[in-house]
Amino acid sequence: MSEFKEFFERLQQSVINDEFVKLTLSKPVRKSEGLVNVYMRLFVVEGKTVFQLKYRYTEEELYKQFTLKEAIAEIETLLTDTFRGGTLFTLKEDLLVLISKKKNVTYRENAASFKNKLPEIPLES
Repeated sequence: MSEFKEFFERLQQSVINDEFVKLTLSKPVRKSEGLVNVYMRLFVVEGKTVFQLKYRYTEEELYKQFTLKEAIAEIETLLTDTFRGGTLFTLKEDLLVLISKKKNVTYRENAASFKNKLPEIPLES
């Protein structure tokens, strides 16, 4: 969690403070692989917090569910290998993480894009 420490600390804090809206990974390193974006949303299923990652490919969409710890590990792998950008959307602010071609990590804060949380959609098991 080294170069993405701030990003994941803010993610965890937004979940604790009930301010998390969603997380988006974008700017694929290799467009030829077909993975365009990854979106993460939070759901409560049977009293447990579940993070659903939607992998959006050019031809299809895949969904996987994770705990917060597992989701952080998956996102770190995706940011290291597959994507050059990520945006954490919270009710307080948006935090962008950008990875250069030389693997330099920079952050940028923006005003919050969302005033309310996203509507709950029942998860299919």
